[in-house]
Amino acid sequence: MITSLAIDDLPCFGAGAPHLEPLKQVTFLYGPNGSGKSSIAKALEAAQEHDCTQELFNSEFVDLLLLPDHGMPGVFVIRDGDPEVQQRIDQLAGKPLDGGTRQTGEIEQVANNIDGLEKTIARNEQLIRDAVSRLTESCWKKRKELPLPMQQAFRGFLGDSGKNVDEVHRVRRATSSEELRSKEDLLATYETLESKNVEEFQQFPGLPALNELSEEQLELLVQPITSKDETSFADFARQLSNSDWLRQGLEYLEAASGKCPFCQQSVDGDIESSLEGLFDHFYEDQVGAVRDILEAEECCLARIEEFIREASATGAEEAPGILNATELLKQRMTLRIRQVVSKIDAPSSSVVVQGLSDLEANIRELVSAANVRIGASNQLLRNKRSSLEALKAEVWRYYVHSVVDKDLAKYDGAVSDPAKALAALGPKLVEAKSIIEAKRNELVVLQQRLASAVPTVEAINRTLRNLGLLSFSIRHIDDDDTYQLVRPDGTPASQTLSEGERTLIAFLYYFHKLMRIHEDQGAPGRVVAIIDDPVSSLDGEMLFAINILLRTIFGACVGGDGRIEQVILLTHNAYFFKESEFTPKGVSPGDRSYFVLTKGANGRTTSKHYDKSPIKSNYTQLWDQVRAASKSENLEMSAWLPNAMRRIIENYFQIAGGLDADDVIAKIPENDRWACHALLSWYNDGSHTTPWDVDYSSISSDATAHICAFQQIFEASGHAAHFKMMMEE
Repeated sequence: MITSLAIDDLPCFGAGAPHLEPLKQVTFLYGPNGSGKSSIAKALEAAQEHDCTQELFNSEFVDLLLLPDHGMPGVFVIRDGDPEVQQRIDQLAGKPLDGGTRQTGEIEQVANNIDGLEKTIARNEQLIRDAVSRLTESCWKKRKELPLPMQQAFRGFLGDSGKNVDEVHRVRRATSSEELRSKEDLLATYETLESKNVEEFQQFPGLPALNELSEEQLELLVQPITSKDETSFADFARQLSNSDWLRQGLEYLEAASGKCPFCQQSVDGDIESSLEGLFDHFYEDQVGAVRDILEAEECCLARIEEFIREASATGAEEAPGILNATELLKQRMTLRIRQVVSKIDAPSSSVVVQGLSDLEANIRELVSAANVRIGASNQLLRNKRSSLEALKAEVWRYYVHSVVDKDLAKYDGAVSDPAKALAALGPKLVEAKSIIEAKRNELVVLQQRLASAVPTVEAINRTLRNLGLLSFSIRHIDDDDTYQLVRPDGTPASQTLSEGERTLIAFLYYFHKLMRIHEDQGAPGRVVAIIDDPVSSLDGEMLFAINILLRTIFGACVGGDGRIEQVILLTHNAYFFKESEFTPKGVSPGDRSYFVLTKGANGRTTSKHYDKSPIKSNYTQLWDQVRAASKSENLEMSAWLPNAMRRIIENYFQIAGGLDADDVIAKIPENDRWACHALLSWYNDGSHTTPWDVDYSSISSDATAHICAFQQIFEASGHAAHFKMMMEE
């Protein structure tokens, strides 16, 4: 037996809540919805008591026991079995929780994950499709803008933008952007291939080797070449500062056979020897070296002129550019020659010549490029078909790497993240589908292990007949655990089970299961029956039947002849509470304990123990609420107050012969009529709800206004004495 229960860790009660005790042989707990009854019931089920097991009836028991067959209206499945199997089924399929919520099962969780993955994959696939569409449109538009000759490279792709962009991707993967030919070059090639009168061109000759002077030769030209200074004419030469004039005079003297070329007088041999001494062999060697330079420069100029003649004969389109560059080289060469001649004429002068390497490099580059083009052009002409195919490939390469390259870069940026996401999500989706398939198979196997309910259903039908509930019975419709409600004439009910029918059938099943356990003396241990609100959506006939079954369970417990040791009943229904705790004459009530749960203004639930039943008549309880509200310092404490007043008016004035609402309103001060009118409008609308249901919450939380209007209604209707009596303690 469970004698005490710690509730301080339950959500509605909070830390510091006292234990629920004493729990006796038959224990009743009464409390409104949301006060924690279901939490207490689950805590009782989970309590660890030696040699004791708990059997709980609650909404989860109903949902677990009765499974709708969605393929057949009015058909349902009843299954029972190993608690561990049931628990695993709950984990896989989910189960309802308190407050109308539902615990999501593993299958649903995986299904939700699959749904999320599929939606994310679909979004990323759409992003990629959008990027492909933009690229396709852009490539198609830019392809149309290419010059007409180049369009022939796109034959086979001109009528399909999708094929066009597919080829763009293929060419991009297969080729590089290095050494792309320009649009102008490609068009020129087309022009070459399409011309009917084009002949092969002769390639340009190579530029001949040029006479690039050595450092010694350049130094020789820069440094003055002078005579010796040891002769008698040395001072005279220095005074003249012109040994070149003396050198030329010596040449004239030699030609005049020893006579002075000016005065025709014989020249003394010593004078001639002295003049010759000014110019030794070294001097002559240097002048000779300058003459060698002149000869080499003249030869180089001759080769340049020959190159110009040969280049002019090619007729190639590059000839003017090459000839212009070569003409500059020729001019520089001619200038150098004149400078060298001046050096020979005046050896003591200083000459600086300009190099040829810059002009030479430019000409060689022009010649090389021209010869490459000429060679390619000639090759095109020799093999026109293969050349057109090669040109087509070059046009595609130009189109992909130069025309739509920026569009491809934008496309790469747009699809990069979605592509990575798809690469990561694809395997996850495959794995999730594999997992859900395995879990669904596991659920099928577990459901097949549950026990058949046929014997219990037969007992339920007998009980229904014994209780006088003849409006329906349960029929087994196949070899599985599938059942159907049938009417007295044997016709099946067309609709699905109502909430009341589900509750009644499940409780009947619980009752017979519990009684089998009670009578099984061979099984070890005692049993505690925990019954949590078994009257959901029941009509009066069904509620009466539940009460009869409960009294049978109470009797079995109190009788002590079976395994049921304790019964704990939890309910929110005052009428059902009163009916359940009623004990007919001659029947032992057993050892009983009563608890009332109250939900405070702070949202916390408190419990109070009673040795006798604390539940009064419903009418008295309603007046207790009004009286408590009128004395409370917190005038917003009772959210039930307007409903309580409305129900008092309904019950009392129906018994007292009715109420003329218009007459009552007319007798009340005008400023107070709005509140009175609100209460009486509820009365006039009428209410057919049972007095323990909560179906209205006032828009005003001001208790003072409601109490004042309530009193004025009784006074104006001539029933002030009844109001005064009921408001007294």
